[in-house]
Amino acid sequence: MAITSWVRILASVGMIIFAGAVAAGATGAFFSDTETSTGNTFTAGALDLQIDNESFVTNSSGLLEASPSTSWILSDPMGLFFNFSGLQPAAMGEDTISIHVNDSDSWACIAAKITSTTENNQNESEAAVDVTTGANEGELQSHLEFAFWADDGDNVFENNETILWTGPAGTLFDGSWQSIADATGPAFYGNTALTGDSTVHVAKAWCFGDLGEAAVADDADTDPVTRGASGFTCVSDNSEDEAQSDGVQANVSFYATQSSNNGSFECSSLPTL
Repeated sequence: MAITSWVRILASVGMIIFAGAVAAGATGAFFSDTETSTGNTFTAGALDLQIDNESFVTNSSGLLEASPSTSWILSDPMGLFFNFSGLQPAAMGEDTISIHVNDSDSWACIAAKITSTTENNQNESEAAVDVTTGANEGELQSHLEFAFWADDGDNVFENNETILWTGPAGTLFDGSWQSIADATGPAFYGNTALTGDSTVHVAKAWCFGDLGEAAVADDADTDPVTRGASGFTCVSDNSEDEAQSDGVQANVSFYATQSSNNGSFECSSLPTL
């Protein structure tokens, strides 16, 4: 009798333990949620510098007119900024250079380097004032004066714009880099990088003689032919005879580099052309 009771008690305890184990296993279910971000990518940026140019030159009447031979649409490589022959004293020209960078914010620089100064023989008038006769001893580069400025795109020098690079070609075009925009300035566009997918303008005027500033009021961005004004004067310096038949050739280059992680870049650090 006593043994039977213990058996029943132990059986009951076993059932309780088993039931408890089942109950404990049932607590493993929880509320849950999952969110997934798909299609994550990295794409490298691009830096593609492209240049276009709109050019004007004086005609036989001394008035500026379009110069198709030195104008070109956005392209890579560039066309010619200078392609003029038979220049007469007081001839002048102007260009608006449009500078485009791709989607990377960029610093930008410009440089020009004279590669030859041909004498091209001498006529009687030149020989009377020019004693140099070497093949590469022409004097034209000393009589071509230039001025460069940050322009609003109309190719006219206006009274809210500033000339930043000026002088005779023989002095100016030494192959050193000038800043369009770099970390230090002074520069055409200061020490703020050019914004990606933007366009800025650097204009230049040249004169066979003495180039003078005659800035005009800012207007609705019409070109110098329409306005009848360029912002400059050009007169003979009365000494051009020594440059008769002489020639000048030069290379013009632009350079751009990303500004991101390159905050101390200076155009002057580049090697000369």
